[in-house]
This record gives sequence, structure tokens and C-alpha cells, in this order.
Amino acid sequence: MSQHSSHSWIGRSIGDQERYRLEQWLGGGGMGDVFLATDTRLGKPVALKLLKDTLAIDQDIDLKQRFERECAICAALKSVHIVQVSDYGVTTEGFPFYVMEYLQGQTLGQLLTNQPQLSIAQTCNIITQVCEGLELAHSGVVIWNRETNSSERIKVVHRDLKPDNILLVPTVLGELAKIIDFGIAKIHSLQTEYTTHTTVFLGTCHYAAPEQFNIYAEVDERTDIYSLGIILYEMLAGTDPFGLDFKNNRVTNNAWLAAHAEKTPRPLRSQPHCSHIPPALEAVVSRCLEKSPADRLASVTALKAALLAAQNSSASVDTSANSVPANLVPANLVPANPVPATTSVHSPSPLPPLSPPLPPSPLSRKLPWLVGSAAAILVASVYAVPLIRPGGQNSVSNNPNLSSITPSAIPASAESTSADPFALTETLSGSAPVRSVVLNPDGKTLISAGEERDSLQQRYPIKVWDIANQRVSQTLDGHTDVIQSLSLSNDGQLLASGGRDAQIHLWNLATGELSKTLSGHTAPVWSVALSADQQTLVSGSEDRTIRIWNLKTNQSRVLSEHIDTVYSVALSPDGRTIASASADKTIRLWDAETGELLRTLGEPGGHRDVVSAVAFSPDGQMLVSAGWDGFVKLWNASTGQLLQTFEGHTDRVVTVAFIDPQMIASAGFDRTVKIWSTAGGQPTQTISAHSDQVLALASVAKRPLNGAGQEQTLASSSSDTTIKIWR
Repeated sequence: MSQHSSHSWIGRSIGDQERYRLEQWLGGGGMGDVFLATDTRLGKPVALKLLKDTLAIDQDIDLKQRFERECAICAALKSVHIVQVSDYGVTTEGFPFYVMEYLQGQTLGQLLTNQPQLSIAQTCNIITQVCEGLELAHSGVVIWNRETNSSERIKVVHRDLKPDNILLVPTVLGELAKIIDFGIAKIHSLQTEYTTHTTVFLGTCHYAAPEQFNIYAEVDERTDIYSLGIILYEMLAGTDPFGLDFKNNRVTNNAWLAAHAEKTPRPLRSQPHCSHIPPALEAVVSRCLEKSPADRLASVTALKAALLAAQNSSASVDTSANSVPANLVPANLVPANPVPATTSVHSPSPLPPLSPPLPPSPLSRKLPWLVGSAAAILVASVYAVPLIRPGGQNSVSNNPNLSSITPSAIPASAESTSADPFALTETLSGSAPVRSVVLNPDGKTLISAGEERDSLQQRYPIKVWDIANQRVSQTLDGHTDVIQSLSLSNDGQLLASGGRDAQIHLWNLATGELSKTLSGHTAPVWSVALSADQQTLVSGSEDRTIRIWNLKTNQSRVLSEHIDTVYSVALSPDGRTIASASADKTIRLWDAETGELLRTLGEPGGHRDVVSAVAFSPDGQMLVSAGWDGFVKLWNASTGQLLQTFEGHTDRVVTVAFIDPQMIASAGFDRTVKIWSTAGGQPTQTISAHSDQVLALASVAKRPLNGAGQEQTLASSSSDTTIKIWR
């Protein structure tokens, strides 16, 4: 379907009851075209991919069932790093289509066009995230088989991995890598059986494994690993492994076939500007590119572990900006266009990894929000939050101190002295990045949530921890996507949660039951805040709005003055004032009762980059904010006057909390928690808290039995999957 012919679809409505109205052509690929469409039932924009070849399912019941089965498999791939299908169908003319979430970002292919050679840190970060998405697909998803009236596990291979099928979505914590177009190749294979197509190969020759050109060879997860090897090589070297110089020459499919089958890849470190790449990393890439599947790494889990080991275990692994020539240092991401992808089935065969397995990578690392023009990309109903490794060339900030920091410069151990106010007392361990934590007022219970997913329930659990025993005492299941924010009532009985599924849940902690669900936001919810009287809830969303919810009526007032994602909301202790922080670099103060905008805090004196967090002091007189510029700022909540700017973090600050009216805690990408006095100056304590980005803080103070002073408890959670308790 050409761009010209695709224009005939503009203005048409397709789907069940003509649910999707096609508004704009965004781009196309070999298998179909991508449109910006309106979901008229929900009143929100979506991305719709229309396959270019017809599928005569009306004339063939078996074909219809196979098409629906493949779509069901695609929809079941609910990983943070996989674009999930939310709906599908066939037009009256027989053209199959997918419906996905409309996002802004760019593909890896678009990034490599503007920046041909990436740093080691950014390369490993992106591919590690891709591996995490593929882990779910390769291990299998459970679907219902109507013929056998039972469930079955289906293992899925992508078969068309390439830079254009890896979407980089900017989030408050950095760039999130998501695999696009799972299922497209398998659906396309159905078309070849029932149309005049004679093509045997399904995929992209440039990135295809040798076995994909042999119709008798088995395709399994090691096929995807080969494709990742080509992608890895090109990200690090800026060119292909075979000397075909595809960026400057037209390379035929036959030439790619011959290269994959017969040519030995050129040594990675022999390429221009690649001498800094450690031999261990070169060995990982080389093993991915073995001609025989049996000689490759056996699984993406092994590949992920090998990448992390190669990047972190050798002193020669230099991920600083000086490790590549200045002209190759990554620029900021730029807005991009749309994208499309594949599936197959197989059980992986276990081969030993290159190195001992390492802990799961910190979901990802991310870049600044891009408000792009046609950067719309098909994204299904799931995802989450990755991060760019501190000191990697992708750290974006106006703070000149941020450019020189490297991972090796940041200690991973928690250190404190007897003079410090806080020392580590407990560590709670999970299996995925922890995005939000709250402490019960008694300081004995902690509640956490984030990117951990229950593969059986297909839910993202909220965990209630007994801190003393370091055990989970209760689990709350309800969200279908990553949970990004928690808020606990003052009596510790009512919990609010908000997530990337755009839902807000209210939980009765005494019974563990879901009390109600608030629906209204049309994009992921980033922040929720309960009022002290439990009558009001405030939420902030990626849809750029704030909602003030009446918890008696479940109705909401919408505040829409922000022009970009609202990452944080806070309610003053008296419930009269709302503070909001946004990617538009502003903080806004609102009247909680009327919704009136009271004032906007921004330049001059404000943050020069995304404002990621806000919090009121316990007495409501002050407001603290944190930003990607690396600064923490203290404001007079009544007048909006800037009182203090705290400097000391060496990367983005993404979370802040008042410990008491005179003490503030802040944390972020530099892996530290810093304690500040509201009087200003240098931090009173710097805690090297975690081995990866610190994502959330929570604090509580209680009076001890002897009545002397207050006992303060601080909790921090991280992409390293741990929660640490400091007292």
C-alpha cells in the first residue's frame, strides 16, 4: 500500500461498529501502513496498523481462526518492553489491522540515522531492555484453546528484529525500549498461503539469521539472538559486520543472504572508533553472530547476563563520554516517526551463558520527554520505566556538573557514620524495579509497587511488607500494567494506586479488598495523592491533566493547564492546595476546592528541565521540588518565593520527601540519597544507597515510648529491585 493509496483511508471508520476513525497517515513499511486514528468509543487517539495485503478470512473459516489465534498470542504478550495489541480486526475489503497505543518517541533506526555510533552504556541499556521483553515471549504466554477447552503455553519468536522495530519511548526516568510488531510476520505468513505471494522468506534480510533463508530449518529464540547480534554490532560500530557499507550503498537481498550464510564478521574492535570496546563485549557480539544456532548464546537471559558482565566486570569498559570521539557523543533524542513486526513458536534449548548470571537489569534507562510531530508509534497496552545509566552519554541536564560522572565513580554500597542521622537497618528484596513505596504511620509496615509482574495472574502486584521480618504479609492484585504511584491514608487503612494502565485503584488494607476503581485518565497515571480526610484524591497523568476526585461520588474535576506530562502531584496537609510538577518545566499551585490556578513556579529561578517530583512540608508552609536539572528547590508554599536551591546531585533527581519540617531527603539517578537541612547549604548526609537509580522515597516519624523526640524512618526503593530502610 503506497502513501498515495493509503490516503484513501483517511476519514474512513473501520472496526466493530466503525469504532476507529483514521485521521492521518503516519508512515509505512513492507507489510503495512500506520495511521493515527481516533477510538470513537473511548474518545482517545490510537495507532492503527493496516496490513497491505488482503486476507480472505470470510471465505475460509480455518484461516479466520488462525488469524484470531495469532492476534490472541500477540495480545497476550504483556511485557513492559513489548508493544501489545489492544484490538484487531479485518476491514470489509479483507485488510487485517491492529490497534495499539499512540505514543511519541523514536525508533532505534531513527536514532542511528541521526547518531550512527552509540556509547557502550546506551547500547547495553537498550539491548538489555529488548532482552527483557523477549524473555517473556520466548518463555511463552498462556492462551485459551477453544478446540481443547483448555489453556496452553505458546512460545513466541519475533523473527523480524531490527532497529526499526525497537521503539525508544522517553519517560521521566529515561528512554524505555519497546519491541514493536510482534505477530506481523506470522500473520503475513497466513497471507502468503492464501494469496498469490510466492515469497518464502518472512523478515528483513539485513538482520535475518542464516536459518531463516532455509524453509526446512527450524526457527527458534536463537534466531532472534542472531538479529540482536547484528543490531548490537551496528550500534557500537556504526556499520554492518560484513563490510557491505549499507548506509552508503544499496545492498541487495541476495548480498545479505550470502553475507549471513558465508561471510565472517569483521572484528568489532577493528572498526573505526571501536578500540575502546572491551574484548569481553566484542566476544558477546561475536557469539551472537555465529552461523550455527547451536554455537550462539542459548537464550536472551544468557545474552542479558553476558552484556551486563562485559559492561561492568572489566575496568577497560569505559562508558564515559570520553570513550568515543567528541563528534560521536550522542545528542538529545529528536522526534521520530512510526513503526511495525513478528512471531513463531519454539522451546529454547539451554546452553551455558558466557558468564555467571547477573541480577535483572534495571528495566531500562530513559531520556527527556520528546513531544514529537509524527512520532507516533504503535504501542500496545503495556509498558514501564527504564533509565540511562548515570554517566552514560545520554544523561541530559543543564547542570554542567553532570557530564563527567561515570558508573565507576558512584559507590554502590551503603555507607554511614555514627554522626549521620540515618543508618541502614533492613533490606527488602524483590525481582523488578520498585517504582513507589509508602510507610505505614507506625513504621512497622511498608507497601511497595512497581514493575514486578505476576506471570500467572497477568497482574502487577502491590506488596505489603512486615519490615521486621522482611517478608510480604499481603499482596494486592488489580493493575494490568506497571504501578507508578502509591498514596496511603493517615490511619494506614486506605491505599490508592495509579499505574500505566490509566487506572486508579482504592484498597481497603484491613480486608485486602479493592474498594473502587477510578477511570478517566486517557494515558498512564504517574502520581496519586490522598487527602487527610480521605474524601479527595488528586492524580496526575501522561495525558497532561490533573484530576481532583470526589471519593464519595467518584466524579472528577479536570485541570488541563499543563502542556506536557504531569509527573507528580501533592496535597497540602490541610487539603486546600494542590501542587503539580510537569515535563513542561513548571510547578503549578491550585485551589483544591475550586480548581483555580493560584500561581505557576518556573523560570527565572525555577527548574531548567523536567520537574519530576513535589512534596509539601508537614506544616504545609513549604514545598520542595526535584528536577532533571539535578537541583532540589525549596519554595514558600503561600507566596511561591524560591527559598533555597540545593546543589549536590550529579544526575537527575526524581524523588523528594520531607522527613520533618526542617529536613528533606532527595534521590535519583546518581544512586544516592541526600539529606538536607531546610536552612540550606551542603547535604548533611549522603547515602550511597543503591547499585542503581533510586526511584522513590518515603518517610515517617513517630514518638518513642519514652516520649523523647521522634524516631524517624526513611525508605528508598530502586531499579536494583531492593527497598532499603534507614533509621
